[in-house]
Amino acid sequence: MLASWGDRLGCIRRAVTTMQRRRMAGLPIAVSVLVGALSGLVWSVLAPPEQVVVVAPGVGAALTGESLHRFDALALFACGAFVAGIVLPVAFWAWTRARGPMLYLGLLVGAALGSAAMLAIGIWIAGLIHPRPEDSAVGSVVSVAPGIGSLLVLVVQPLITSLVVVLLAAMNPHDNLRYTPDEDVPCDELESASANGTEYVEAERP
Repeated sequence: MLASWGDRLGCIRRAVTTMQRRRMAGLPIAVSVLVGALSGLVWSVLAPPEQVVVVAPGVGAALTGESLHRFDALALFACGAFVAGIVLPVAFWAWTRARGPMLYLGLLVGAALGSAAMLAIGIWIAGLIHPRPEDSAVGSVVSVAPGIGSLLVLVVQPLITSLVVVLLAAMNPHDNLRYTPDEDVPCDELESASANGTEYVEAERP
């Protein structure tokens, strides 16, 4: 009888744990957005502005070699997203009891929102650091705030996050990605036994 109640309590605990994991999926999203915002701040400081010469009112031409800074800004953004796509999944994978589809969903959504936050914060702060000059004289050299040039860079962090999670799951030897104790009793067996009015007694191992 005591063994039966203990197994039923174990099943209840596992059900509660499942509900907690669903709620915990929001934590990776919040952390990813925060990391993305901080990465955007760092990117706005490190990304070099582009020097252009004003050839007509509102029209500028890049100086020799300055167009390379467009790639520099894009590469820095991609590197930040790449690092976040590796570090965040590995860090949350250490949270053993939260492993599973809900954690992956939280990491994937967080990676997408984190990249968007990194772009929005980075572009906004870069515009404050390097404001667009108004009414510049023709022939003058002005600095233009950096940009990423292509929105395809936003897929870097979600893609790397997915690859890292798949690799971590493939390297895990357990079916439930956490542990597989031999003494676990399936909940459906306990429910069937309870419905039939019988008690579940764990057999002694030889």
